Amino acid sequence: MHATSLTATAVLSTLASSASGFSRAHATRAQAFLARVQDNNSAGPVAAASRKFRVGDEVLGRVLPRTAELLARFPLFEVTEAEVRLRDELLGTGPTVAARSKAVAEVLAELHAEGAVPMLSGWRDEPFAVRSSFFAEPALIIERAAAPLIGAPAYGVFVNGYVTGDNTQRPTAVWLGRRSLSKPTWPGLLDCVVAGGLAAGELPFGAMLKECSEEAGISPELASCARPAGGVSYTGFSQDGWGVKRDVLYTFDLRVPASFEPRAVDGEVESFALRTVEEVAAMLATPDKTFKPNVGVILVDFLLRHGFVSPDEPGYLELLGALRGAECS
Repeated sequence: MHATSLTATAVLSTLASSASGFSRAHATRAQAFLARVQDNNSAGPVAAASRKFRVGDEVLGRVLPRTAELLARFPLFEVTEAEVRLRDELLGTGPTVAARSKAVAEVLAELHAEGAVPMLSGWRDEPFAVRSSFFAEPALIIERAAAPLIGAPAYGVFVNGYVTGDNTQRPTAVWLGRRSLSKPTWPGLLDCVVAGGLAAGELPFGAMLKECSEEAGISPELASCARPAGGVSYTGFSQDGWGVKRDVLYTFDLRVPASFEPRAVDGEVESFALRTVEEVAAMLATPDKTFKPNVGVILVDFLLRHGFVSPDEPGYLELLGALRGAECS
């Protein structure tokens, strides 16, 4: 990670621990979960102080310093101390979505070929809509892997697959996936049973159904029983430190039969395991990097919503607010 990002993360982590007034070793469950959520939501102040990414009249992202220096190489971008602006005046056909997208794609393709930005090694060939909010019209379409490079808001769907006891509706165990070691981001870490980013034009429920089938072999009949359960939001650093992840993640809860077993279909996940709720809670309460960072946040939200965190504990209300630490729009 870039030195500036490391310094910011270290400072923010120290401030968070001081402000919370506890050490992880003596924390309540709510406080320990809060520390994990704050670790993932560590880039907000840095992003706010970074250059704005402007397209036309809209500010659509945030660009970290060394990324701004990199983009300054290309005439397509005007880089000042305050912002990085896409220069619509250079587009021969005018500022259309297609013209902007083609011009930016050429820049990203060159950076990808150079290997200059590690995140671009995870090129997916998936269209990503750069927009001010989820239902806003896109200003341009880019490669999904490049979204953190310009700090554009991103959206995803995550499914908590769980089982219950014989005589209760309360979750007793949760299905977790282990990410493939060939994944460009967070290989080998634990994930939800199903998760995926929303491509340009996708809506959450349809994307959830598709991901259930493609990632875990969940039938349409079972997947359609998933219950929308809200979402989480945060501003974090990309794994390589070049960009900012401004994510809003839609969550779904799916109660599955005791006999159900997910199966790895598309290679995104190498295996699945059923873990008791208490096992999951114990792992989440440690600083260990067991989970993909945002998955830890999703699971904390799941446990909170299902009553596995006591409202009598110090840190409960802070945790409640931190789970949606960035704007949801």
